[in-house]
Amino acid sequence: MSETVYIEKLAYGGSGIGKLPGGKIVFVEGAYPGELIEVDVISEKKDFAIGTVKSFIERIPERRRPVCPYFRECGGCDFLDINYKKQLELKEEIVKDQLKRIAGISSEFLDKIQSSNLEYEYRLKMEFSFGFNGKTILGLKKKNSNKVVEVKKCHISPKQFDKVLNLVPEIVDLYKVPVYKKVKKGQRGILKHLVLRYSPTENSLMTIFITKTEKFEAAKNITNYLLKKIPYISSVVHVMNSSDKVILRGPYKILKGDGILTYDFDWEKFQVPPTAFFQNNYFVTGKMIEFLTKKLELKGNEKVLDLYSGLGTFSIRLAALVKHVTAVESSHVAVKAGRANANINNLRNIKFVESAVEEFLDYNEEKYDVVVLDPPRSGAGVEVVKKIIEIAPEKIGYISCNPSTLARDLSLFLQSGKYDIQIIRPFDMFPQTYHIETITILKKRG
Repeated sequence: MSETVYIEKLAYGGSGIGKLPGGKIVFVEGAYPGELIEVDVISEKKDFAIGTVKSFIERIPERRRPVCPYFRECGGCDFLDINYKKQLELKEEIVKDQLKRIAGISSEFLDKIQSSNLEYEYRLKMEFSFGFNGKTILGLKKKNSNKVVEVKKCHISPKQFDKVLNLVPEIVDLYKVPVYKKVKKGQRGILKHLVLRYSPTENSLMTIFITKTEKFEAAKNITNYLLKKIPYISSVVHVMNSSDKVILRGPYKILKGDGILTYDFDWEKFQVPPTAFFQNNYFVTGKMIEFLTKKLELKGNEKVLDLYSGLGTFSIRLAALVKHVTAVESSHVAVKAGRANANINNLRNIKFVESAVEEFLDYNEEKYDVVVLDPPRSGAGVEVVKKIIEIAPEKIGYISCNPSTLARDLSLFLQSGKYDIQIIRPFDMFPQTYHIETITILKKRG
């Protein structure tokens, strides 16, 4: 039985939110605020329901025809069927709603969202999955599924990826490399993923083959064939990863090239190895570095603590502007890259510490004037926030990729009575998707 539902707002995750006739909240994928739809309820819980669109009674005028034939089939994009201006408005509203609902934070602190220079072809790293349906296919996994949707062209990734995407399955079949698959009694095959990374500043492309096992006998032949057909590939890498939870992790072997991508920004240069995390949108990353360092209003004599520092995305610029930076990161690969990046940029006032943030804060006795943190999607959490408050920095810069956990953590800072929010600015790192980055600046009271 279908119900008529008016979509009131958008959830973080991309689903429209409305109310069923009895008042129960229903989440509907593919519906936007302001639309009147016929909904089929497919799952009902105590407090909410999940529905699908049966038909549209009224659509918003900002809808458009999606440029991609795989939209709503693969799990790569959420908003391809609405114009970019409307996407930005919706993302601002999502951040505003999360801050208000979770933390009671007023929208007066929320700055206008920073748009991306590129609406398409912005995504500098893509993780494609191998599948097999009589022949090898390469694509993206369907949302909430392990089914691989074959993709011949991805509009949010650089066009340089397309030729690789179409050629690799042919080469894999040519050399008869078995595709990895889970089966009832374990697994079979070895080839799991193809990760493509690109640097727009040097126009170079890194191709990364990820296998379940260390054994990859066809690696040399595949590499030679690939480079013969696509000479603009700068590096080919083999990563051995036995985990099915994280794609780009594990020991690697460089099959061709130097295995490094270089990114040049206004003030600094970064070298990124195959398995290290680096922000996915070059232009927005530059804007975030600029915003953070300007809004912290640094004097030059500060001691800065950068938590979850990665390979120094923010630490490198900060070190050029302050007395000293301590950068804390748990990934060995990222710490090694961070130290190399400090040397490349001729910085001697930055120390990279390889440690889990929680462990570092447990034994840390130093005081810092500024704390910067860029935690994973799960946020910093109670203990980390508590330790930062004990350090009592004058200013805090919080970079977040999840407005829900950001709101939770900001409420902890505010409840301490020791910090006030100065500004919260969203950044559209991932156009066509529901993902949102934000930077929040907090200042010590008094």
